[in-house]
Amino acid sequence: MIIRPSSLSPEAKNEILQRFWRRDPSLWAAEPERQAAVANRLGWLDVHRKMRDAVPDLLAFAADVRERGIRRVVLLGMGGSSLCPLVLAHIFGPAEGHPELVVLDTTDPREIQAVADGADWSSTLFVVASKSGTTVEPNAQYAFFRELVAGAVADPGRHFVAITDPGSPLEELAERDGFLRVFLNPPDIGGRYSALSLFGLVPAALLGMDLGRLLDRAEEMVRRCGPDVAWEENPGCRLGEFLGEYANQSRDKLTLLADAPIRPFGLWLEQLLAESTGKETMGIVPIFGETTGIPGFYGGERIFAYLRLAGVPESESLGDFVRELREAEFPVEEVELRDPYDLGGEFFRWEMATALASHFIGVNAFDEPDVGSAKAKTREVMERYRSEGKMPVKFWVDPQSEIHFRASKLLAPSMKSLSRTLRDIFEVLPSWGYLGFLPYLPYDPRVEELIRDMRHLVRQERGCATTLGFGPRYLHSTGQIYKGGPMSGAFIIFTRRREADYPEIPGLGMSFWHLQFAQAAGDFEALSEARRRVVHVHLPADYALGLESFGKVLSRAVRL
Repeated sequence: MIIRPSSLSPEAKNEILQRFWRRDPSLWAAEPERQAAVANRLGWLDVHRKMRDAVPDLLAFAADVRERGIRRVVLLGMGGSSLCPLVLAHIFGPAEGHPELVVLDTTDPREIQAVADGADWSSTLFVVASKSGTTVEPNAQYAFFRELVAGAVADPGRHFVAITDPGSPLEELAERDGFLRVFLNPPDIGGRYSALSLFGLVPAALLGMDLGRLLDRAEEMVRRCGPDVAWEENPGCRLGEFLGEYANQSRDKLTLLADAPIRPFGLWLEQLLAESTGKETMGIVPIFGETTGIPGFYGGERIFAYLRLAGVPESESLGDFVRELREAEFPVEEVELRDPYDLGGEFFRWEMATALASHFIGVNAFDEPDVGSAKAKTREVMERYRSEGKMPVKFWVDPQSEIHFRASKLLAPSMKSLSRTLRDIFEVLPSWGYLGFLPYLPYDPRVEELIRDMRHLVRQERGCATTLGFGPRYLHSTGQIYKGGPMSGAFIIFTRRREADYPEIPGLGMSFWHLQFAQAAGDFEALSEARRRVVHVHLPADYALGLESFGKVLSRAVRL
C-alpha cells in the first residue's frame, strides 16, 4: 500500500517510528512467510554495538597482517560484500604502514590479470567476502588466484581470509583449504545493509582506519534517529519521508551529489536505494555520476541529495549549483559531514531512510526478487557454452558503422540498423524515463569518459536521466531496479571481443572472458523478459575505439 507521509498525522508518524524500532516486519510485508524473512534481515539496527566487542580482535588481526609483511590486500567480493570496502579504499586509503586495499568486484579478464601481473604472492593477502558463500564471481576469483598462489608459496591457505555467514559453503571451504582466518558475520543482515558489520570493518581495520571513531559516529547517528526523537527532528525519519513522499509523486529520480573527497560514497548509495526500493514496478532510481547542468535541463521527476563535506573550499564544492537547483524549486536534501568519518553515521541514516521510504512506497526493503533472474539466465548461457563449445548469441552487423549488435523483441523490427534501433528507443523513451549504460568492460577511465560524454548528450538533447553500471557489478546493485522497478528505463549493454586466449578458471571450464560475456548475455535475456528495451552492442577488442564509433552513431540517433 502506497502511503503519502505528508498525509499522516504526527501521531501516525510516531507510530511508524515505534514499529520500526520494535522491528515490526509488517511495515514491509503482509504474509507470514515474508514477515519471517524480513525479521531475519534487521540485524543492522544494532550491529554497531556488536562490533564494539569485535574491535580488539580486528585491530590485533590487522597488526598480525602487517607483521607478516603483507603489503597488498585484495578483496574478492560483489555487491554488498564489496561496495563499502570499495568506498573506504577510495575515500580513506591505507594509513601509513598499512597495506593497500584492492577491491576486485568484476569478472573482467583484464582487471583479473592486472592483479596477477608482477604480483609478489608472499606479500599479498586475499579476503574472500560472500554472505552466502555461493556467489559465482568471488568463487571463480578464488579458484583462479588460489592456483597461482599455490604455485608460488608453501602455505597458500595462509594468504586467504574469509568473511561469510555461519554454516555457509565458504566457511567449509576456508576450513578445508586452511585459511588464515574466517570471520563469521551476524547472519541476520542482508548484504546491502552490512556496511557497519564485519564486511565493512575487516577491510577498514586492514586499511588502518580508526574503528572506534567510525563506530562512535554510527552510534551518534543511531541515538539521533532513536524512538524517543520526534519525527521532525529525526534525521532518518526526515530523509525517509523526503524520499518516500516524492517517489509517490512520481519524482522517482534521485540525483546523488557529493563533494569530491566523499564522492565514491555514491556507489554504495546506488545499491542500497536501487536494490531496496526497486520492485513491483516501483522504486527510487539513483542517478550518480552525471555531469552537472543548468536546472532547465532537468525534468520534473528529479529530486536531489547533496553530501557536503565541511572544509571543502566553496570554489570546489557544489554549493553554487545546489543553490541554483533550489531557486529553480527542485527538492534538495542537503547533508553536511564534519569529516569523512561521519560516513559511519551516514551508513545508518541512509539505511534507515531507505527502509522507511520502502514502507511508504509499499515494497519490501529486504528482498531482491529480480536479481536471481539474471543469475539463472547466465547459468543457461554457460551450460549451452559447455555443451556446444560456443556462446549461443548471434549479432547483426550494422551496415554503416560495422558495429555488431542485437536488440530485445520490443526493438526487433529495427535490428538491421543500429541507428534505427537507437532512434526507436528515443521515440518511446519519455523525458521522465532514463537510459542505462551497462558496460561489461574494464574499469577504464577512458570508458568512463566516453560514456560520460554520451550521458551528457542524452540529457541535453532528450532531457532524460542516465545511469552507468559496470557489469557484472551492477547485477548485484542497480540490476534489481532495472528489471523490477519503474518501466521507464531502456538499456545499452556493451561487451567486447576476446583479445587473447585466456586461461580457464579451475573447475569452471571457461575463462573469465566467457564468464563475463555469459553474464552480459544472461542479463540481456532477463531484461528482455522483463519487457525492457535493451540493445546489446558487441565492440571490437579495442573497446575504446569501438565506444568512440558507437558514440557517433548515438549522437546522430539522439538528434533525429
